[in-house]
Amino acid sequence: MEISWFLFFVWCTTQLVTGFDLGPVVRIAQCRSQCLRKHTSDGICDWYSEQQQQTTCSMCPACQTACTYRKTRIEEKYLPSMLPAPKKAPLDLDKFDVAVVMRKLYKQWRVAGYYPGERTPNLRPDTWIIVAMENGMKHYSWEEWVPKLESLKEGPLYEAIISWKDVQTQLQKQRSQQQVRFNNRVRQFFLEKYGEKVLAEWRSQEDSQISDDIFRRFFFRRKDDRSEDDLEADNAPSTSNAYNDRIDLKDRLEGKESYVVSWEPETGGLMGNQVTDSNCAQISLLPGTKYLVRIASNDGPGSFPIEVDTTPSFVQVKRIKPPIQVLYFWHIYAGFGCTVIFVTGFMLAKIYKKDKIAAENV
Repeated sequence: MEISWFLFFVWCTTQLVTGFDLGPVVRIAQCRSQCLRKHTSDGICDWYSEQQQQTTCSMCPACQTACTYRKTRIEEKYLPSMLPAPKKAPLDLDKFDVAVVMRKLYKQWRVAGYYPGERTPNLRPDTWIIVAMENGMKHYSWEEWVPKLESLKEGPLYEAIISWKDVQTQLQKQRSQQQVRFNNRVRQFFLEKYGEKVLAEWRSQEDSQISDDIFRRFFFRRKDDRSEDDLEADNAPSTSNAYNDRIDLKDRLEGKESYVVSWEPETGGLMGNQVTDSNCAQISLLPGTKYLVRIASNDGPGSFPIEVDTTPSFVQVKRIKPPIQVLYFWHIYAGFGCTVIFVTGFMLAKIYKKDKIAAENV
């Protein structure tokens, strides 16, 4: 019995340390996108009604699509490293796309809601948005960090050493810049709304204080503070709770985070992957190609790509030195002779002109 429990624990560990599974999230988003595409013309579902709970699959086309999708779709594992390179805001969604908002809470990615293309969510700090499209998947990440090309050695295959040792430094810098921008917006809002009032009170020398409510809103407002309307998502039943519970189990069992170094030609083509559990890796690249290299993670969106160029440079720019002029003695004599001839000719012409004028006067 103890051996059985041990084998079960080992199986769970090997399944979960490789990264949390996005499969349930992706399948739900793809199914909703398929329903919107088949049963709506503008991306808004028309089948939500009071009789929805009383319908059967044969009566409700939208339910029929969901049931067919559930029966025919293979429940394969979908790791975050299988996603393409992330994109930056703003989001570009088709009306039939479905966006899944993931929010990072206590170092865990949680499903915050599903949004159709007509209700495009905002990419906020510590937010990751995965989009199900008709022809695949894409995702948007607020965490903008890139790896570093340490060295590139030429040869039959170019050997590139990629590192990502300063990820937290890059993210901390991004958060600091975001905080500065937020503080500037709050100050600008405060000045525009209350500046004239404060100035008028100061000019009248009245000793009135700012209300406690305004004081708290200005000095203690959080950067993710927003209304409930902004947080509104699709309230249809989903499996997000069970999914989040599985993430909790994964976080308890996971060990060291693993990364996937991914590279592909800039113009498209065969993609290469290399798994590592360190923050540095060496990859081999074909010569004469521009590659996009990024660090994919099975625990999040990963990095944005960098360009690694293995195209040889055939053009060599050299500084052209002016030739050194050698001065000989005969150059001096020739120059002196030319000067004498010029002066003599000038004097003769002047004398001739003077004699001609004198003859005319006589």
